[in-house]
Amino acid sequence: MNNQKVLLSLLITYRQRKEHLETQLSWFSEQAKLGLLENIEILIVEGDRTSSQWIQTELKQPNFRYFHYPCEGIFPKTKALNLALKYAKGKLVTPFDVDLIPWENTLLRHLEMAELNPKLLLSGYRIMLDKKTIKPTNIATLVENAAIAPEDQTTALWKQLIHRERFGVLPFFQRDRLLEIGGWDENFLGWGGEDQDIIERYLADGRYFCRSPELIYLHLFHEKIEQWNETEIIAKNRQYYYQKRRILDILLNQQNENRDGT
Repeated sequence: MNNQKVLLSLLITYRQRKEHLETQLSWFSEQAKLGLLENIEILIVEGDRTSSQWIQTELKQPNFRYFHYPCEGIFPKTKALNLALKYAKGKLVTPFDVDLIPWENTLLRHLEMAELNPKLLLSGYRIMLDKKTIKPTNIATLVENAAIAPEDQTTALWKQLIHRERFGVLPFFQRDRLLEIGGWDENFLGWGGEDQDIIERYLADGRYFCRSPELIYLHLFHEKIEQWNETEIIAKNRQYYYQKRRILDILLNQQNENRDGT
């Protein structure tokens, strides 16, 4: 793929969730056949003790790339994302969770909208399905019976609207800006906090955050994942996030005061 033609890099981190990745790769393959991934590349980083040979066998399109990050224990999502970011060629990049499927033409619409205003960090919404895998023929029925995502429940919305906690599904970042702030903070291990942290640091230079209801992603069902989202891990990550958030708020307030005083 010509570097100049890569507009978007999807960074997929993976460990032992074959059903989800197979579903996702099937969707991408169909989109590629229709010519809808012409300016999009897919980077898969597997963080596990050994690599999965079946993934490399499945990657038949030229815009698919696979990397193996040898590790064990708690899933190092942020390290895997930074590895993918290092090799990404897209003007825009997004951390694309392995359990997400774009609904209809959401991905192309998302890319088109993100390119309209680089000052906006544009993200979407997700709806929760009760199936681990889906087929194009039953998507409509599944969507009608889907649930609202946890981040859009009342208590979470309160934090977003009143306490300015910014969250959205698949924010499309400018790659140069991500590199400027050093990518994801690798002190976050497992689930929780790393997504909000990078949003706050990314926006610190005066950009704006926006969620659009036109951008819908389907979230495939999965059970609780060992060494990923245990209560203790989540609590530790959240505590670290809020600690960093307080420091960032102080620095931003000082910058604003200095700007107002000049």
